[in-house]
Amino acid sequence: METITEQTETSTFLEIMERIHKTFANGIRNGGACAPKKWLADRKLSIEVTGACYNSGQIHHRKPQEFKDELESIGFLKPSNVPTNAGQKAYNVFGNYSILFPLRDENNQVVNYYAIGIENGKRAFMNEQGIYPAYPNPYIKKLFIVNTVIEAATLLESKTLKENEAVIALFDGEIMPQHNKMIETLKELEEIIILD
Repeated sequence: METITEQTETSTFLEIMERIHKTFANGIRNGGACAPKKWLADRKLSIEVTGACYNSGQIHHRKPQEFKDELESIGFLKPSNVPTNAGQKAYNVFGNYSILFPLRDENNQVVNYYAIGIENGKRAFMNEQGIYPAYPNPYIKKLFIVNTVIEAATLLESKTLKENEAVIALFDGEIMPQHNKMIETLKELEEIIILD
């Protein structure tokens, strides 16, 4: 079961995202997380290389309303009309029963997730921020651009990238403003390779 540190004061978006990430990163390492580990192993992906984590959908269970309100404020929870046994407010959870890949900002902070359902294969981004796997070192010489997060994770796992090379994923084939902005910061870039 997922546990998360609760704060009594209103937290910032980045603080909430960091707590979520720690929770999900610990959750996938839990001995009971067999299905997500198998999903990754079947695709020859590792937690360590890809940064993958797991959302069992229970992050808000038995938590105070203030905590749920924080998750709702960043779009991680959305109110649902489904009745609950306890008569409490029901929620839809982003990336429920999904492998989550964290997208990061220029300061390497988690600002978004890409979710892939382990049972239904449903894919979604939580928002339109960040880059997967992260903003590259500004001194790389070669940048590989792939259409999807899973393609980037697979390329990372292949260990074929050299020290002066990096990969980034588009938003399911769509280039976002942060991709263009990031490319402009690459001071020694010699080549961009788009893998279709």
